[in-house]
Amino acid sequence: MPSPPQPFGTVVSDIGVNIRKFPSTDSAVIGRINHGVEVGLHSKVHAQNIDGNDIWYRLRDQLAWVAARHVKNTGNVPLSKDVDGGGPGGG
Repeated sequence: MPSPPQPFGTVVSDIGVNIRKFPSTDSAVIGRINHGVEVGLHSKVHAQNIDGNDIWYRLRDQLAWVAARHVKNTGNVPLSKDVDGGGPGGG
């Protein structure tokens, strides 16, 4: 299967990464992405710090978030403020 268009991320955490409704571990888990899976990224925000990394990525195909601490990005991921409707409540 070919990689998604850039920017995309590859899950690097051995146990995968939770997909959350908002960019915080206090937010509801609405899914999971397994280790090694590539996923399209829409934008990024500075939010809750996870092990020294405060970046969270908004997924391209849904209004949901993953912690960048567990995802290696490929390509330039724009800040949400630079993307129309990309903020935590936008869409």
